[in-house]
Amino acid sequence: MVRIPERFASRLDVVGSPRPRFSAGSALQDAAVVALLLPGDGDREDDPDVVLIERAGRMRNHAGQVALPGGKPDEGDAGLIGTALREASEEVGLVPEGTEVLGRLAPVPTPTGFVIWPFVAWAPEGWVPRNTSEAEVAAVLTPPLSHLAANYTSEGRGVWQGFEYEMHSFAVHDPPVWGATARIMHDLLERIRK
Repeated sequence: MVRIPERFASRLDVVGSPRPRFSAGSALQDAAVVALLLPGDGDREDDPDVVLIERAGRMRNHAGQVALPGGKPDEGDAGLIGTALREASEEVGLVPEGTEVLGRLAPVPTPTGFVIWPFVAWAPEGWVPRNTSEAEVAAVLTPPLSHLAANYTSEGRGVWQGFEYEMHSFAVHDPPVWGATARIMHDLLERIRK
């Protein structure tokens, strides 16, 4: 069982904290995602689920991959957290009212030219995620955090433009959670275990 500790938000970066520098510099485009936590069912009440999506197979980028709800900023977004919440609303029907944003995880630069800003939030009480964008989302997944932790594999280390990173995978779906999403999930689980 993976329990969210009291004062978990203090283990996360503050939403507006300074941006780290990456060797790829300003060439990276911003994207934002949100790890939406849901209370577990029944005897798993203290073992939350996390909302993931399987991207539609016809998507131009990352088709068929498992990801967190999110995407690129729009002009009207209220910062990157606004981007993440808007995208979650579009993809899984998130109602921003009642969503409790806890903080931010470490940003993740990707070889596709993005830096992903991951936020963590409790979803509103009683909210159930659903596919609200069949053009972008093939399926909505809600694995328990304990299921992610139990199906974790370290895949070694990678280097991209001088940035070294660990590679991870979580065999909780076909395809598994890997790449940037796995790095974000690993960061989340590590901060829970601190």
